[in-house]
Amino acid sequence: MCRYYAFQHACAHTALAFAAFCPPAALRQNPCGERHIWQTIRLDEPCEDCCRHAAVVR
Repeated sequence: MCRYYAFQHACAHTALAFAAFCPPAALRQNPCGERHIWQTIRLDEPCEDCCRHAAVVR
């Protein structure tokens, strides 16, 4: 399983970012289909989509 960072926003949306290849995928330099959350990073701000939506509603 390839490793990913999970960014958890204040609005409860989560975004994933690639972090590292698993050993089988490293040979191909192509992420495998399985994701393993390596670390979850909590953010104090809402995601960009929620910020844009809030700006349109105002």
